[in-house]
Amino acid sequence: MKKSKIRTILVLAGTLIIGFVLGMLTSVQIRHAQLKKFRSFASQEGFGRWTLHVVNSTPEQKQQLMPIIKKYAKKNLELRKKYRKDFLDLMKDYKKELYPLLTPEQIQRLETMTHARPGMRHSPGKRVPPPRGKETPTPQGGPGNKPVGRPCPSNYQ
Repeated sequence: MKKSKIRTILVLAGTLIIGFVLGMLTSVQIRHAQLKKFRSFASQEGFGRWTLHVVNSTPEQKQQLMPIIKKYAKKNLELRKKYRKDFLDLMKDYKKELYPLLTPEQIQRLETMTHARPGMRHSPGKRVPPPRGKETPTPQGGPGNKPVGRPCPSNYQ
């Protein structure tokens, strides 16, 4: 009787764990596929492919549509570049006003969290200098912080 209870509990626990792992893997795959579609729209080629795919154009229509698609794909790319530049300028101004009011430890925590999140990374080599008179301390590892000795992935921008 005891062995069958233990076996039942182990089977249920194993099923639960397997279901949890499969659910996580499925979720990751779905998000990856959705982000891939979204990211492809950012490039000029992806912009055109997406439009042609959605409208399901004939070869004759494709010839007529391509000049228009190329024109707006270029404008879309320029707009995205301008947005990125404006955003980075805004963040530079934000830090310029914010950092003088913070302690070195607060600046360290902010910098560590900013570089730990891929969406918040600046372009490589473009760090905003700390305010005059304050030196940004070396980030330390810990809960919620980037672990010591583990560099941020360089493929994030």
